[in-house]
Amino acid sequence: MAFSQMNEDEQELYLDVLRDGTTPFDRFVARGKMEDTVDIPGPRINIDRYLFRSIRQTQSDSSARMLPILGSAGTGKTHAYWAYKSIERRLTQEDQEDANVAGNYPEQWTIVYVPSPPAAVRILLHVYTCLLDELTADILTVVSDNLVTRWGGHKKKKLGIFGGQDLEETIQNGIREYPGIFADCVKSLCIFALDKERQGLAERWLLGEDLDEDELDVLGINTVIESDDVCLAMIKLICENAGRSIVLYFDELESPYRMHGPEAEQKFLETLKQVYNNVKNVVIVLAVLKEIWPRVLETADQAMKSRMEQERELEFFKFDDLKLYFAKAMEYFWAKNNLNPPIYPLFPLNEQVLKVIFDKTDGNQRSIIKLIRLFVDKIVYDEMTLEEVIQSGKSDAVPVGTTTAIPDAVPATAPSTKEEKSIIDKIEEMMKDEDYTIEANPASVAGAALKSIKVLAEKFNKKINIDMDFKFQVGKRSYSLAGVIEFEGKKYGLEIPAVKSFDKSGGVAAFYAAKRLTQAISTNSVDVALLIVPEGTGGAKYTSLLSQNEGKMFKYEFNEESAKFLIQQAIKQPSKEGKIIAEQILGEMADYEPPMAPWEMPAPEAEEGNPEDAPSEPSPDQPSAD
Repeated sequence: MAFSQMNEDEQELYLDVLRDGTTPFDRFVARGKMEDTVDIPGPRINIDRYLFRSIRQTQSDSSARMLPILGSAGTGKTHAYWAYKSIERRLTQEDQEDANVAGNYPEQWTIVYVPSPPAAVRILLHVYTCLLDELTADILTVVSDNLVTRWGGHKKKKLGIFGGQDLEETIQNGIREYPGIFADCVKSLCIFALDKERQGLAERWLLGEDLDEDELDVLGINTVIESDDVCLAMIKLICENAGRSIVLYFDELESPYRMHGPEAEQKFLETLKQVYNNVKNVVIVLAVLKEIWPRVLETADQAMKSRMEQERELEFFKFDDLKLYFAKAMEYFWAKNNLNPPIYPLFPLNEQVLKVIFDKTDGNQRSIIKLIRLFVDKIVYDEMTLEEVIQSGKSDAVPVGTTTAIPDAVPATAPSTKEEKSIIDKIEEMMKDEDYTIEANPASVAGAALKSIKVLAEKFNKKINIDMDFKFQVGKRSYSLAGVIEFEGKKYGLEIPAVKSFDKSGGVAAFYAAKRLTQAISTNSVDVALLIVPEGTGGAKYTSLLSQNEGKMFKYEFNEESAKFLIQQAIKQPSKEGKIIAEQILGEMADYEPPMAPWEMPAPEAEEGNPEDAPSEPSPDQPSAD
C-alpha cells in the first residue's frame, strides 16, 4: 500500500500540518505580483531556447526583437515569466560560481513583467512604471551615471553651486546625442546625477510625480513624464543605458480587446510597434492566448507582423510532468513547515488519483492544480479518508531521501464511481468560471468607468463617442485626461488621481487631478468634469477647486471594494456606481437595475429562541465550543 510504511501518528502529523498551512495548490492561477515557487520546465523547453537565443542576438547587435508565445488558458504563460525571473536571479547572484549555469544562459539581462494595460490610455506610462518598479529607483542612478560620464560630466566637474558651466555643458552634449523630445529627459538625468540641490526635484520628475509650475521652472523643464513622447524617450534612455539587455514580458495581450474592443487592441499593438521601432537593446515577449492569436494577427498591420519572430507554443503537462510537479510542490511545502518529507513522496494522494486528475484535465496545468486542491481539501477536511485514497491505487513506497523520485505505475483499482463522479462534477462547475485578478488601480478604475458608460449607452440606444487618448494644451504645455465622452454636443472629461490604493485619501494626487480638469474646463476643452477619487479624500486646495467648479465638476468616491466591483461588473452589468456616473452624462436610467454588491446582500436571519433551528453538530467550517 502507498502509505504502508507510515504509521497512524505520522499520517496524522502531516495531515495536521496540511490543515494549518497554505498548500502550494491554494493559488492555482499564476500572478505577475505573486511568485511561483515550483517549476517544471518540460512544457516550455523549446521556448526557453527561443528566448535565450534572442537575448544573445540582441546583446550582439543591440536590435530589438519581438517574440510571440502562445498558450491556451492555464498552460503557464504567466508562470513562464516567473521561471525566467528565477533564472535571471540565479545568474545575477554574487556568489554564482556554477559554470554550467552561466554557460547555458545569456548573462546581463533583466526580465520585466508588463501586465496588459487596464485601459487604452497612457500605455507607455504603464510600461515605464513597470520598468521602474522592476529595476527599482537605483536604475536612474545607473543610467544617469552612464550617460553623464559619456557626456563628460564626471571628468570635467568643477567647483560651483550647480557645477558651474560643467552641468550646462554636459546637458548640451547630451542633447546633441538625444535631441528634440529627449531634451527634458536629458536635462533631468543630468541634474539628478550632478546637482545635489535639485536632485530631489529631478528624481520626482523622473518617477512621474506631479510637480507644480514653480518646481518645473526650477528644473527648467516644460513637459511631464505622462506624455507619450516623453515616456517613450525615457524608456529608450533606460533600456539602452542600463548596462544589460531588457526583456519586456507583455502578458494577457487579449485584455484590451476584451475590455474596450478592437480600437483599444489596435492602439496597444501600435504602441508595441513604437517601442520596437524606437528602443534598442530590448526583447519584447508577447504572451497571448492561442485561441485569439489569429485575431491579433488580423488586427496587426503588415509592418507589425513583419517585425515578429515565428510564434512558439507552450505545451500541456505530460503525466510524468504532473507527478514530478506534485512531488516537488509537496517537498517544498514540507520544507517550508520545517518537516522532513514523508517516506512516500505523493502523500496524501497516490499515483492512481493523479492519473484520474491527468485524464480529466488533459494535462492543462491550471486545471490540474485546481483538481489536486480539491482532492487534498477532501482529505484534510475529512470528506475523504486516507483509506479511500489507498483504495484508489497501490504503489510501492520510496526510500527516504528520494522525495522527487516517483514510483512506477502499478495496476490499481480505480476510484469508486460515486466518488469519482462527485469530484468530476464539482471540478466542472469550478472550470466554468474564468479566473482573473481584479486590481483596483487608477487605470483599471478609469477604464471600468468608461466601459460602464459605453455599455449603458448601448443598452439605452444612446449614441456616444469615447476618446481614451484625449490631450489639450495650456500655453506650451500638453496635458491628458483618462477619457472624454461626447454626447449630444457636450464633452465630459473623466480624470482620476495617480493613487496606489482606494483605501486611503487621494491627498495631493487628487488635487492635481482636479487641477487638470479645472484647466480643461477653463480652456473649453471639456464642458463637464467627472472626477473619481478614493473615499474620504480631502484637503483645502482640493475642496477649493471643487467649490470653484460647482455645477461643472462632479466627484465620485470609491473605496477598494466598490472600485473592484465597478471593474468586475463593467463589461456585462455595470454596478450602481457605474450607473451613477453614466447618468451624469446620459440622464436618468430608472429602468436599469444594477446588480447588488456583495456587501449589500442581506445576511440570513436566524430565528431566536427556537432550539429546533440550532444545528445539533458544528459544521466542518465551524469549530466546536470545546
